[in-house]
Amino acid sequence: MNKRIMNIVNFVRGCEPREPEKDLVLPVAEELKTNRKYGLKSTVLLQYDALLRDDMVSLFADDPEDVELGLWFEMNRQLTEAVGIPWRGRPGYDWDWYVNPGFLPAYTPEQREALIDEAFRKFRELFGYYPKSAGSWLLDAHSMRYMSEKYALDAMCICREQYAVDAYTLWGGYYNGGYYPSKNNALCPASTPENQIDTPVFRMLGIDPIYGYDEAKYPTGVWGCNTLEPVWTSGSDPRVVNWYMDVYYKSPFLNYSHATTGQENSFGWGSIGPGYELQAATIAQLRDNGELSVEFLGETGNAFKEAYRMTPCTALVADKDRTDNGIRSLWYNSPSYRAGVILEPGGRLYIRSLDLYDERYKERYLTEPCTSWDARYDILAVVDNRLWSKGPNESAIEIEPDVKHKEFTVSVEDGEVLVLRSNDLYIRFTPEKIEFGNVNKLVISFGSPDGERTIAYVDGNDPERSEFDFNYREYKYGFAIVRREGITELCPMK
Repeated sequence: MNKRIMNIVNFVRGCEPREPEKDLVLPVAEELKTNRKYGLKSTVLLQYDALLRDDMVSLFADDPEDVELGLWFEMNRQLTEAVGIPWRGRPGYDWDWYVNPGFLPAYTPEQREALIDEAFRKFRELFGYYPKSAGSWLLDAHSMRYMSEKYALDAMCICREQYAVDAYTLWGGYYNGGYYPSKNNALCPASTPENQIDTPVFRMLGIDPIYGYDEAKYPTGVWGCNTLEPVWTSGSDPRVVNWYMDVYYKSPFLNYSHATTGQENSFGWGSIGPGYELQAATIAQLRDNGELSVEFLGETGNAFKEAYRMTPCTALVADKDRTDNGIRSLWYNSPSYRAGVILEPGGRLYIRSLDLYDERYKERYLTEPCTSWDARYDILAVVDNRLWSKGPNESAIEIEPDVKHKEFTVSVEDGEVLVLRSNDLYIRFTPEKIEFGNVNKLVISFGSPDGERTIAYVDGNDPERSEFDFNYREYKYGFAIVRREGITELCPMK
């Protein structure tokens, strides 16, 4: 498997009810033209209603070798009616961005299978084969497992980390890179082969490691989402795009570094074009310099399956800021937990996000459909600085809060171990636990968790060990703090 990978993934809708006169073919044609100008491979994921349009399908009539075709799973009237399900969209909306009815989790498991089968059937009717890649902003574990097992997909993709953007929240999953999901939860990596869906899932579309987690706390002065999407300021500013490339491909990483970029055609070419051209030129230059490989999404997924039987650890490190704020950040992902560390310009060093992974934790819509306009996918949180901090009552694990930290040096040990050094201390991230060395003071505060969650301190009469038990949606989890000479360990408990 290549070590530095870029996937260009564009997805295509067949209608845009919010702007019915918008040209949806032009963006696809121009993206293909731009990619060919720079000799770039790309993956194009087609929604069912796009498969019904000759002007869309004809763009791929000559079966181009530089394009991988796949399926994009947002629901639309034509697809639901094709399998006998009445369309529940708003009047005049043949495609609706509300989760109910616009995404697979809004349907029963049996209906999801029928919708998937019809989309794959139509794709094969048009192109003569089943696709190896599929994606959606939102996929449930049942649909992932069904597509993986029946259609032998090489790769799937879902939305990046986001809270209440559009109609859906995905909160606490792998911050970057690929993972094999649990059969119980689309956002959670499996920890055993028996509970693993054997198609890797990758996160779209190039999330910012500093600002992507909490857009409101630290101003950036840019418009739109903090991602590589070409339509937003962060994806169309040359300085910011170069920063993204440095962060993803020149900073320390574990196993491999991976990003996706691309856009849905609904924005129109006038909005997409400038950023898309800029990124294509930048990516091509890095490829020509041997600094990254441009691959089809399915190609990356197939290589992932050959290289890793279980989910590997990944990391994303930003040791410099793209703004004048002077913030530095890292994310560590393992099949046991995810941790996000931030160093603020005033010298404050703390863990702002800590989520524990347990493959037994079930998503809300595994067997029952989502009946609301919005949906929530989450993981077993321990610290959530964005959602649980209320005024001075903050959620964080502060490292030596009385010290003004300056250094933020990150190194890799033994392939899956990441070490952050600051002043005389270090934080060592291993697949099983977090180790704090030369840390005299560690302050844990939980803030104000949501009402569904309870936290209890467990006094086991052991001065060297403290335990914290959580209960969320009737699911129990927790972590232990273990102290030994010169070292403190944070250990997830299942």
